[in-house]
Amino acid sequence: MSKNANKPLITENPNISENRIENYSPMVFHLVIIVIILISCFTPGILSAEKIGILVADGIFQFVSTVLIVIIGLINPFVSFSPETRLKIEQLASVPKGEWLNWFLKNRNWQLIKALFCILIVAYFIYNKYLVIPNFNQGTISSIAIILILFFVFGNIIQLIKNPVLFKQKTIFRMSMLFRSFKLSFFISIGLILVIFITSALLKLNIDKMVNVQGIVLLVYNVVMAYNEYKILNA
Repeated sequence: MSKNANKPLITENPNISENRIENYSPMVFHLVIIVIILISCFTPGILSAEKIGILVADGIFQFVSTVLIVIIGLINPFVSFSPETRLKIEQLASVPKGEWLNWFLKNRNWQLIKALFCILIVAYFIYNKYLVIPNFNQGTISSIAIILILFFVFGNIIQLIKNPVLFKQKTIFRMSMLFRSFKLSFFISIGLILVIFITSALLKLNIDKMVNVQGIVLLVYNVVMAYNEYKILNA
């Protein structure tokens, strides 16, 4: 293992190796929500304000889950010190006042500390109701969305356990791609919104009764995320 194995660069693309990012479930989830919202704009009754609120809650659950996965992936409790970091700690522990640092070097103490920190973060999110498990009895559309979200979450957890170093590399790569694609995907979202309002005006439809502000926000969010997933898969 090289010295920089635990230090992937933000611009490092895992798709150029044999370990490609081929998780299509996030993009499928976002595309399904986009299609449902667009259809609801011109077909009253598919999504009421209450159903859009449920989808927004599902989207918040996915967003918070993704944030937690990113945090846990960056902390990486399944990876110990890099050779360079271990050497520096050993040097610091060699002086009389630094002997206490030896505790972190024994067995998997450092990984246990990181694991405990991750558990506390998840508990904090749950306690403050930032992470709320969705209800499966909210209709077929919500159930499909939740299943896709859970598939995405558990898929990431499995990847984190199987190959934590590669998972961290992919996580950082996703973040860098999101930052770089945000501007273009934002303009795509604005274009979609304009198309909705122009088409509704031409067809003399009452757009205010078909989609609310939450629906527009949900549409923009999913377009941004779907475009980012597309860029990741084709990077």
